[in-house]
Amino acid sequence: MVGKALATTLASSRAERAVIMIGAPLVGLAIGAILPVVARWGLDLSVGLPFRPVWRAVGGVDRPWEVAVNLAIWLAVGLGVAYSALGESVRLTLTDDRLRIEQRDRAETIDRADVADVFLDRDAIVVLDHRSLPLARDPNPASRERTAEAFRAHGYPWRDGDPFAELYRRWQPDTPDLPAPVNAVLAAREVALRKKARKEVRGLSQALHNLGYVARDEGSRQFWRPLVTS
Repeated sequence: MVGKALATTLASSRAERAVIMIGAPLVGLAIGAILPVVARWGLDLSVGLPFRPVWRAVGGVDRPWEVAVNLAIWLAVGLGVAYSALGESVRLTLTDDRLRIEQRDRAETIDRADVADVFLDRDAIVVLDHRSLPLARDPNPASRERTAEAFRAHGYPWRDGDPFAELYRRWQPDTPDLPAPVNAVLAAREVALRKKARKEVRGLSQALHNLGYVARDEGSRQFWRPLVTS
């Protein structure tokens, strides 16, 4: 158990970060080395290949300088994937009075008194306030068991699942149960989801909250519910 005066930190381990930083570039190099071989093998088969000019271009990488450039490109891709993955990782620091959330370019603090519910939604940790408004929704940086234990030890209202899950409804254009402004925001938000425009999605989510609703996503599909005051 965690002592009352002590803070608890939930974050990915050094070993996990090392695996990402080393593993992703290595996978990139492996793809760069294997892809020309696979392309040449595919071209030798007596079957029709889609995008055959692309296969021919990839399979034509065989000179030393071409191989070096190809490997450098795929190494850069692997490094980019690793950097992006580490940027998504979250560090949570819990005390009896507040929760601090830190990401690469973001840091915020949530007072314990403002928290009404905490739960895991698939691989995301969700914090709701007393209006059932999401204060945070971030990747869970630890195991489900360790995260639950840490929040319970500091007196947070941990739930085994979303207490408002049954209120969600699949959004369809011009849903008759919703006011026109809400339908308009959800329509714009679905377009932003499809474009993977995260900043735009966040802004539209805030607009939705101001109208008294909240959305949950499954890919580009949206599910909505009204805010509920506890």
